Amino acid sequence: MPYPVGHLTFFLLLLFPVALYGFAKAFRQGKVQRSDWWYLVILFAIGSFFSLFPDISAVINLILYGARGDHCTIGSFPTHSLLFASIAFVGGVIPGMVMYRQRNKALAVGVFAVAASLFHLILDDIDGGIISYLYPVYSEPFSLFPLLSEAPSEMGILYYGFTTIVGVLSIVLVVLMAFLSLRYLGFGFRYDPFKREE
Repeated sequence: MPYPVGHLTFFLLLLFPVALYGFAKAFRQGKVQRSDWWYLVILFAIGSFFSLFPDISAVINLILYGARGDHCTIGSFPTHSLLFASIAFVGGVIPGMVMYRQRNKALAVGVFAVAASLFHLILDDIDGGIISYLYPVYSEPFSLFPLLSEAPSEMGILYYGFTTIVGVLSIVLVVLMAFLSLRYLGFGFRYDPFKREE
């Protein structure tokens, strides 16, 4: 499994450059105000936190048990699952509502937080981690990227092809979630400063 630095680096190199590019371009043109910096910093903090969120169980287990425990579960609940990653949505909506005071903008921050959390799952899956994507419906871990660990003849060509297509589509979907939510928040390839409605 990638270390926390790997997850943060992936977030910084894949998701955040789009926001930074548009913001820097607007800054050079003098369109950025002092309050706009807070939106960028808080969005960066939310994305950084939720790119590490599925590993929160390592911290909890360290506090509860005093030793390095399992970093993929809290008790019997797997933190590397879509259900746990969906908690990031609520964790993104709350600060989004405080920042923007608009429901749609807050929902976009929630989608951005989920995308950061889902990228954590994808990176761990690519690295051969134990991911129980469909918990509690299906509790057994499985990989969307079997091409990195097994040959098609070992698992059957149909399963291999299906999981490969689903794996690639999952990466595309998560990237689109992140980029579209950033664009809605004004952080696309062109920065649109946020103006509060009175």
